[in-house]
Amino acid sequence: FQIDTYNDLLTQLGWSDKNLWLNHWMERGGKDLAADSWVKGTKADWFWGVGLPFLSDIERYIFNQGQRKIFGISGLPGSGKTSFGKWIEDAGYELNWPLKVISMDDFYLPYPELENAMEGNPWEVPRGIPGSHDIQLMEKVMKRWEDTGNLKAPQFDKALRDGFGDRSGWIDSKPKILIIEGWFLGCGISNDVRKRAEILTTREKAYQPKVQGYLERYQGIWQKFERIWHIRANDFLSTETWKTEQEANLEKARGASLKGKSLAKFLRMIQTAIPQDNLQSIQSDVVVRLNKSRRITSVGCREIDS
Repeated sequence: FQIDTYNDLLTQLGWSDKNLWLNHWMERGGKDLAADSWVKGTKADWFWGVGLPFLSDIERYIFNQGQRKIFGISGLPGSGKTSFGKWIEDAGYELNWPLKVISMDDFYLPYPELENAMEGNPWEVPRGIPGSHDIQLMEKVMKRWEDTGNLKAPQFDKALRDGFGDRSGWIDSKPKILIIEGWFLGCGISNDVRKRAEILTTREKAYQPKVQGYLERYQGIWQKFERIWHIRANDFLSTETWKTEQEANLEKARGASLKGKSLAKFLRMIQTAIPQDNLQSIQSDVVVRLNKSRRITSVGCREIDS
């Protein structure tokens, strides 16, 4: 991946001397840090290009006294953010860092509220679009953690109800750093929902303003994030391949997933529910660019041309 923006990022994170940065992490395990937590086949660019810089970003806050911090990871479905989050949490455990990674998906409404909320959407998806999350609960969980340090958050199991999913319990933790990942995390409201309207069906055009209305409710959540990392696809259509692979892996592991027409409708929702320009221009602090194979092409604090 491109080295200029990468070096700029490390400098912003307080490491103008790259050799000192490298030695710092070699002393903490180097490439063996949570090595078994990477998905099989993950290339080393994820470790050196994203993993260690992300930990370096967290490290600036995790030992400071005072206010707790929330980090966000945004990326299209299947981009690798959930697997990356698992590695972050495991690396934090090995480093004895008090951090916790959760997903916006865990705040999906429970059945049957979720089913009621999704009724009438033109994609007939069971979840995923703005409006499928319990925003009040999310705000309550975050506020309680900010005030007390105690995190009690729901968990959502996508394999339940034959792949339609349902809430499956709660987690209790006391992290200093809370990391939340989500596919439209940080997404702003579109100023022109008619943009790219030529690809929308009549029902999708009619429903998109409703999605924007729901999306407005999330804007207060985004303001709580100290830092947002955006895993951005060079080609938006890559999410079709990524999401299909993700559901196939869920089927293999759990015996239930979105497939066939249900998966096709979900993919259509990703492409049309929120204007792609909005999803590709998340207001983030760091941008990680991926090609279709999930190889990193750039990482840095500033955007560069594809």
